[in-house]
Amino acid sequence: MRRTQFLFTLAFVLLLALPLLAQEKPGTVAGVWHVKLKPGMRQQFEQANKRHMEWHRQQKDTWAVDVWETASGQRVGQYGYGSFGHHWKDFDSHAKFDEADMADYYANVAPYVESMVGGYYLYHPEMSRPMEGAAPLFEVVEYHLNIGGESDFLMALRKVQEAIQKSNYPVNYYTYELFNGGEHPTYVFTFPHKNWADFEPPEQTLRAVLEKAYGREEAESVLKLFDKSVHSVRSEIAVSRPDLSYTPPAK
Repeated sequence: MRRTQFLFTLAFVLLLALPLLAQEKPGTVAGVWHVKLKPGMRQQFEQANKRHMEWHRQQKDTWAVDVWETASGQRVGQYGYGSFGHHWKDFDSHAKFDEADMADYYANVAPYVESMVGGYYLYHPEMSRPMEGAAPLFEVVEYHLNIGGESDFLMALRKVQEAIQKSNYPVNYYTYELFNGGEHPTYVFTFPHKNWADFEPPEQTLRAVLEKAYGREEAESVLKLFDKSVHSVRSEIAVSRPDLSYTPPAK
């Protein structure tokens, strides 16, 4: 009798847990594209892009599309598109829509575009420190690693993350790893900013934060791991363009 009661109770608990087990973790795959405009086509491009996003609304697209304009660096004047928070299998279910999407884009927006490049990235929430709310500005920093240097880079990154969390260092960031579409291995950090004044660096340097957490010798060791694992760094500033973006209606 006790065994039967135990099995019944266990089955009941498992049934209650099924909705929780069925919930998927948030997706970590992002598709990112950058477009370079033909000379003098900025106004025409933006108007065409707005019409294209209206097409997304009319089609009741379930994916958000974030658009930004690059304000510094090698891609200054270019525009970026990003769709974030997906699982790989989502691209299968969205494939038919993507086909119609690209047909409309090539017919109506692409005539003002000189070139387009794109890639897929993996978001690492365990190595990120998100900011609450939306940000109008982002500092984007790309780390291009040496072949074989990824393990040292990640080891150093985890030590930095731990020191930042312990000290409550006033910085927020999102960490992405390039999966496909460029030079490997590459990691991208995006630092959100509320305004231009927010670009002012904190009074305490990152080196000081590391020294406080680990001591001078270990802090120097962490920084050397970064130095020997990275062969180049590229940075730019991205300005969010919600007027050119698309957000699905709330469910």
